[in-house]
Amino acid sequence: MKKLLLLGGGGEIGSAIKEKFIACGYEVLAPRSTELDLSNSQDITTYMDALKGEDFDALIFCAGRNNPALVGQQSLEEIQKTLQVNCVGLAQIVGALRAGFERRRGGYILGISSLYGSISREGRVAYAMSKHALNGLMRTLALELGPSGILCNTLSPGFVKTKMTVKNNTPQTIAALERKIPLGFMAAPLDIAEAAYFLCSEQNRYICGQDIVVDGGFMAGGFQHI
Repeated sequence: MKKLLLLGGGGEIGSAIKEKFIACGYEVLAPRSTELDLSNSQDITTYMDALKGEDFDALIFCAGRNNPALVGQQSLEEIQKTLQVNCVGLAQIVGALRAGFERRRGGYILGISSLYGSISREGRVAYAMSKHALNGLMRTLALELGPSGILCNTLSPGFVKTKMTVKNNTPQTIAALERKIPLGFMAAPLDIAEAAYFLCSEQNRYICGQDIVVDGGFMAGGFQHI
């Protein structure tokens, strides 16, 4: 049975990814935040040490921290924690799993990024920094691990109808966003899960080092200020 290590599987997108892979015959290991605290590098080391000898066919990083604030109004501690959770922790985890992936001569590593990995918006300093960094990390991994047959990509959802979206945007903002999406509606978590499965399946033989945007056409006309 194929195995997936899913980090950040407790959110709505992560849960949809987990359900999709299980339905497709995968064994999915998806530690909760109480089992693996991505904000704590020592906790990551302890968790990964416990997994030594265990190989995975795919690693999907779906963890996310997003507390909007303007520059100067967000603490350095919050910025550092967002970077740690959204990007730095993944670099540490890949470092621990790299030998196993290379030994198997194949596999998939997918980071769930965001449109804010390419653009930004007022009040998203920490989040945009972390997602830009995540995209850079995954492109570097593509260069380093591609020769071993490991396909590394990011998947950037557009606006998805989740609790986080509702928390961080007013109803008026959500309505304005949907008017600017060519398809006219926000994605469901399942739409993102389907794309994630394709990128980490045998159907994907040649997509590597890319940021795949799933946004209903929102970015096609360039970023539209809201």
